[in-house]
Amino acid sequence: MRIGINGMGRIGRLALRAALGEARRAPDDPRAGNRLEVVHLNEIKGGVGATAHLIEFDSVQGRWRVPIAAEPGAIRIEERRLGFSEHARPAEIPWGELGVDVVLECTGKFLTPEVLQGHLDRGAKRVIVAAPVKADSVLNVVVGVNDTLYDPARHPIVTAASCTTNCLAPVVKVVHEAIGIRHGQI
Repeated sequence: MRIGINGMGRIGRLALRAALGEARRAPDDPRAGNRLEVVHLNEIKGGVGATAHLIEFDSVQGRWRVPIAAEPGAIRIEERRLGFSEHARPAEIPWGELGVDVVLECTGKFLTPEVLQGHLDRGAKRVIVAAPVKADSVLNVVVGVNDTLYDPARHPIVTAASCTTNCLAPVVKVVHEAIGIRHGQI
């Protein structure tokens, strides 16, 4: 599965780190080798040089363990070459021509099915949005809580919910199933 990331701010850079293995895992973690094939990055602010620099030097995660370099139209992470573009809207990014199957929409800016459809119209097969999309047609997935509702035929666009939802929903599910909840407030 070939991945494209739209938006290389905090969330896009963290997704890239996790996908390529920069996030450290315990040696006995059975998922230690599970990695995604990221092939293209799209970011409108700062250009390829600034994006490469921000990927390599992270004030929270630390410096990436391998060399990173900006090239014309690409970012090189060790021997891996990731395409780079600066398109402003989803409908402008030629995902299909770039060989991308799944887009991680990490801008926090495109949050309606109509605008997100641009990713699919340009060749992506699936879109995962890293922010809540408030539309009935877009499944708001919280792994371990409602991920069984995902149906690939009905959900080409899903959202990974908000950080608040991902923190709260698993706890609420356990409490509700064990003793019940009548009402609550966050």
